[in-house]
Amino acid sequence: MKERPLLVVLTPVLNEAWILPAFLKATSLWADYIIIADQMSTDGSREVYDDFASQEPRVKCQEHQCKLIVVDNPRKEMHQAATRRLLFEEAKKIEGDKILFALDADEFLSGNFLETDSWKIILNSEPGDLFCFRWMTLSSDGKTYTPWDPYCWAAHMSDEVMNGIFPDNFIHEWRLPWPKHVTHEYILEDISFIHFRNVNVARQRNKSRYYQVLQYSHLSNKRGGVQFHRQYNLEEKAAFYPMPSDAFAFYKGEGLDIWAELNFKDEGQHYTQVVLNKIKEVGAKSLRKLDIWDEEFLQKNNIKDPRRPVDKLIHWYLRSTAKWSKTFVIHALDYILKRIY
Repeated sequence: MKERPLLVVLTPVLNEAWILPAFLKATSLWADYIIIADQMSTDGSREVYDDFASQEPRVKCQEHQCKLIVVDNPRKEMHQAATRRLLFEEAKKIEGDKILFALDADEFLSGNFLETDSWKIILNSEPGDLFCFRWMTLSSDGKTYTPWDPYCWAAHMSDEVMNGIFPDNFIHEWRLPWPKHVTHEYILEDISFIHFRNVNVARQRNKSRYYQVLQYSHLSNKRGGVQFHRQYNLEEKAAFYPMPSDAFAFYKGEGLDIWAELNFKDEGQHYTQVVLNKIKEVGAKSLRKLDIWDEEFLQKNNIKDPRRPVDKLIHWYLRSTAKWSKTFVIHALDYILKRIY
C-alpha cells in the first residue's frame, strides 16, 4: 500500500501570539510538520513555540510524529515573497513525498475536513498537483462570514514546484512558487479555510493602517489613496452568510475550543509603532491621502489630523459609496479620482 505523503505547513509569523496557541494546537492535529519563519517577534510568540514544543505527551499527527520547526527571519522590513522563499528552502530539507500548505497563523481548515472527498483527493494526489480552497472570512462577531474565490494554498511537491518562481512582491504575494507545468489543479468545494482576520477588530484596524502606510511609502506618484481604501475596506461592501453549524466540528471533536485560545487584548501595538516611526520619518502630511486618521488613533498618539478639507471629503465619499463601488457610476468616479488624486 502506498504510504501517504507528509503534510507540511509553512507559516510566516510576525508577532502573532494572540492566535498562535490556537493555530499550533489546531494544525498539529492533522499536519506532520509545521515550519514557521519568525520575523524576530517581540510579543511572546517565541514563548508560545517553546510552550508548544515542551508539551507532553507530544501530539500525534495522524500516522507521524508532529514536529514544529522554527527558523529565524532576520529581515527588519516586511517582504513576504522573501519569507515564502525562506520557508520553502526549509521544507526542502524534509525527506520524502510531501504536500505543502501555505497558511497564515489566522487560518484554519473547516468542518470535518478529514472525512471529505477533497481530503481523499489530496492524500491520493501526485507530485505536481495544486489544490485551491475557498476562504471564509469571519465577521467580527464570528457568526457570519464572507466567501472569497478559490485560491491555491497547497501543492504536492515536485521538482517543478520546488524550483518555481515567487513574484518579488513585498506585501501581497503568491504563497506558492508557480511551476512551469501543473499536473492537475483541483478546486476543492467541500473544504474551506476559516480566516480569523476580522474577529480582533482593533488589531485588524491597526494592521490595515500598517499595510497602507508601508505600501504608500513605496509609491513614487502618491496617488494611491482611493485604491488603498477600496482594497483595505472590503468588509464595507462584503456579503455575509451565516456560519455553518459544523464549521469547527473537527476541532470540537478533538476537545479544542479555538475561540478560548484567542487573546483579544492584543491589539497589535507593533503595527502602530511602525506607523508612528514612518510618520516621524516622512511626516504626517505626506500620508494625508490615506484614510487612516480616525479620532481614536489621533488622540491616543497625540497627532494632529494632517488632512485638508478635500481629503476628508474624498474619504467620506469612499466610505459612503462602499456598497456601490462596483457599479458603473462609482467605478467611473473612482477611476477619475485615481487619475487626479
